[in-house]
Amino acid sequence: MQIVDISRAHLQQVAPQPAAANGPRLLATPILTSRYEADTRALWMYAHPNGRPCFTPELLADVVAQQQEVELAPGTVDFFLNCSGVPGVYNLGGDLDLFRRLVEAGDEAGLMRYAEACIRAINNNVAGLHADAVSMAVVQGDALGGGFEAALSCHVVIAERGVKMGFPEMLFNLFPGMGAYSLVARKAGPRVAEDLILNARVLPAEKMHELGLVDHLADPGRGEWAAREVMRSMANQLKGFRAFQRAKMHAYVRLTYQELEDVTREWVRGAMKLDRKDLRTMERLVKAQNRLHGGTESVSA
Repeated sequence: MQIVDISRAHLQQVAPQPAAANGPRLLATPILTSRYEADTRALWMYAHPNGRPCFTPELLADVVAQQQEVELAPGTVDFFLNCSGVPGVYNLGGDLDLFRRLVEAGDEAGLMRYAEACIRAINNNVAGLHADAVSMAVVQGDALGGGFEAALSCHVVIAERGVKMGFPEMLFNLFPGMGAYSLVARKAGPRVAEDLILNARVLPAEKMHELGLVDHLADPGRGEWAAREVMRSMANQLKGFRAFQRAKMHAYVRLTYQELEDVTREWVRGAMKLDRKDLRTMERLVKAQNRLHGGTESVSA
């Protein structure tokens, strides 16, 4: 069975729209749209993938493409907001159906290419899009696995009360390998990271706020309103916040791309050792998420 890596080809086909007034070029694809607000210098990016709302190669390509447009227009974006256009879901994480097919095909290189696309997006958020922007996650639905990692990679995490967040990967004998340990350990400590990961914890946003992983809580349906309030409150200290984020890139808490890549390589090695029992558990998880969130039921090869 041949697994085609479409992320690079898809990225080359993305045609950004003309730049907003005094802003970066914006993407408008079937699975991702963005808008720019000149008054707040905020770019709102919405993911609305087809089927199971997860990070497919196509969605990752679109996310990275929009991030790169911000990098190419330095000084135009103060806030980069990562949002979801799928009701009740922020993101369910990795493309588990693709994982299964790659593992069954023995395609370690293909799995690594997918993982590298994930950590590029993660690293861009950590680094402020390499444009001194404040990255923000507006979590208005469940954020699991890679979806939670993506949110945690942002400088500011806003989550609506009651949404579920966590890392279920250990249920199928794997660990979340796109930055989970690194990100959680830096924000809440290594013991919290180990507990969440090794025990496959999925907790409400309120508990994640207590642990220090969510910065601001919002009432259901008020996530975007809360994000605007946070941006407004930061306006007078924005230069200081940016300087602090830059300083963190040099401190002992810094998270480098090399660290992400090294951990990801261990994740790929672990994934390639999954047996049929583990893959069946992964299939059951995909089917359960599909039923819950309206994705495609079939996960057969």
